[in-house]
Amino acid sequence: MSLEHLKGAKITHMAKIIVTSGTRFTDLDALASAVAYREIPPEPPLVVIPGPLNQSVSREIRRWPLNFETNINGDNYDFVIVDVSELEAMPPFVRQHPDRVVEIYDHHFGFEEFWRKKLGERAKIEEVGACATLIWEELKRRRINQGNSRMTTLAANLLYTAIISNSLNLYSPLTTDRDRKVLEELKPFTNLPQNWISQYYLDLEREIYLKPEVVIRNDTKVQNIKGIQCAFCQLELWNSRDFLREHSNRIEAVLREYSTEAWLFNSPCLSEGRNYLYTKNEILKNLLRRVMTITFEGGIGVTNKLWLRKEILRLIQ
Repeated sequence: MSLEHLKGAKITHMAKIIVTSGTRFTDLDALASAVAYREIPPEPPLVVIPGPLNQSVSREIRRWPLNFETNINGDNYDFVIVDVSELEAMPPFVRQHPDRVVEIYDHHFGFEEFWRKKLGERAKIEEVGACATLIWEELKRRRINQGNSRMTTLAANLLYTAIISNSLNLYSPLTTDRDRKVLEELKPFTNLPQNWISQYYLDLEREIYLKPEVVIRNDTKVQNIKGIQCAFCQLELWNSRDFLREHSNRIEAVLREYSTEAWLFNSPCLSEGRNYLYTKNEILKNLLRRVMTITFEGGIGVTNKLWLRKEILRLIQ
């Protein structure tokens, strides 16, 4: 089923388990984790992706047979949640029945105690670079117990690329030895071209240049940063400097649409191994200077290494 056919689709049949993620947007890590989780239980669950796919899901990956739904009818389901643990960020059908969440896999922190009290060991919220890492580890654990650790090429390709994407090709400081180990374990199950990583990032950049406003909106979160409501966008690019030079006015215009007190654009630049950050808020600039090595010229700051949005938020908070 193509992505176009999936838009607005609703499930009308019954299922025991639904695996799903957040509603703000769906990045490649969330998509890969949900689709690959389908191979873990003996009876495959339904995959429901309610949030719009963001720019991390390249045009090539959207052509793969992902086979997910976008909404459900009825409420007789149990839920497995991937790549999100904040209840308010989950789909309405989960928020209405939080008692039906039976497993959760996430690498974002802040809500782990809440879920561990509810789910115990079934709340796998751990410090790794990608949720995809947790999904492969769980699949391997259960399959080995069954005497079979194999998986489909589709799931392996998705998980492999999700770890590359979420770890900034393993250059992010949040990357762990577990992520590196899983990447090596997944490689034999993939059938990706030899130049897949550069192809993936260049594909993303071409798509971003075709519709910059849409991409910026699809990867913006409103965050509370030290009491300041901030529209915070992140775009991983091969060449962030050129994108900012060409589209700084567009970036500002889109982020001002959120009517927050401040806005911040963060772009890890893969070709240079550093970040470009853009804001006109002096308080945010000073907060950034306190927690990282960054030099601002006007509204644009340049770091000396790569930083993800969640790392920046954790340092400031």
